[in-house]
Amino acid sequence: MTKELKTGELVLCKVGSFPPWPAVVVPQRLLRKDVYRKRRPNCAAVCFFNDPTYYWEQPQRLNKLEPSAIEEFLTGNSKAKNQKELVEAYRQARDFTNLHDFLVNRAKEEKRLEELKREIGDEEIVAGEDPFMSKTESKKQKQPSPSPSEKRKRTRDDIKNKHETIDIDSDYDNGTLQEQKRTRTENERKNKLDLDRRIEICMLFRRRLQKNLIQRDSSPTDEEISESHKMLHKIHANLDNKPPFFDLDALRQSKLHKLLKVIVNDSDLDEFHPICKSILLKWTDYISQLKAEKTKNEQSRTSSPASGI
Repeated sequence: MTKELKTGELVLCKVGSFPPWPAVVVPQRLLRKDVYRKRRPNCAAVCFFNDPTYYWEQPQRLNKLEPSAIEEFLTGNSKAKNQKELVEAYRQARDFTNLHDFLVNRAKEEKRLEELKREIGDEEIVAGEDPFMSKTESKKQKQPSPSPSEKRKRTRDDIKNKHETIDIDSDYDNGTLQEQKRTRTENERKNKLDLDRRIEICMLFRRRLQKNLIQRDSSPTDEEISESHKMLHKIHANLDNKPPFFDLDALRQSKLHKLLKVIVNDSDLDEFHPICKSILLKWTDYISQLKAEKTKNEQSRTSSPASGI
């Protein structure tokens, strides 16, 4: 997809081992706080159809989803039992009418409709915005233009601050300290981006496994069983990565290890027990650390003066 990506466009987004999934590009300014905090440079936010997940992706990795492609997929796969979740996602993409209704309905599902209303007021959410515009930039656009006197004052302040910055920087002519700071900042940013991406994928694994095997009223279909086996083998194949993909932070936030324990304790899912046990064995140290953290937090709450209120 070209750089002229706009909000409201339908796209196909590929995440991990999942097939390309229909999604819509959404404005950053209207995202939930927890989703917005995971934003990545030069990435747009998409919201999947038939799935509560958001994802940050580079525009060149998104493929535009044309109405003809939607109809072609549905015509060939409408009765495919092994792709019912994906088929439903395409149906919802086909029925997509406008960005405003989509985001209002999503806000209702997320129980944050009042928050969205406070953000937009009487505004109609119209497609075609810059998907890279941050919340801060959006708020600046809505602010009234400063008067000439305010502009002059800001200019004087900017000049003063600029000179002060130059004076401070001149103390480090060799540039060594600044270079160290830049390197450290870049490394910290890269590590944070890597962690956010790992956590997003871990959450996807947990949600799909939970939906396929646990949160259901009937037995899993053959396709759901096959998909679950593939996901578990994918996890197992990446256990020895250096640095580890499934590390302490990823497990702490995704709770993926807890789901695997639920699967192991379900006698109807015995075909998944061996691989789940093998994965949990690899995560023994992480699980012990998480238990220790939980115990420490509980003891801290118990000993707190507020606990007696």
